[in-house]
Amino acid sequence: MYPTEPLTDYLMRHLKAAGTARFQEIADASGVRVSFIRKFFYGMRENPRVKTIQPLIDYFQATTAGPAQSNKSAVRG
Repeated sequence: MYPTEPLTDYLMRHLKAAGTARFQEIADASGVRVSFIRKFFYGMRENPRVKTIQPLIDYFQATTAGPAQSNKSAVRG
């Protein structure tokens, strides 16, 4: 499932929810440099390439969809 909002808005929303203290953890897990994540978060990279942010989007989709998928499976039986 792909987000219906602009990719940059989706990413910013998830970065805000994660908090700046988790940026290094997110960088390590996604393979995106923490310096890029900080620059994007603080508005220094307003229009990044999809190739640059795709690993972050994949990371957030995997971490937010994982438990939801498990719950749906459990409900179905």
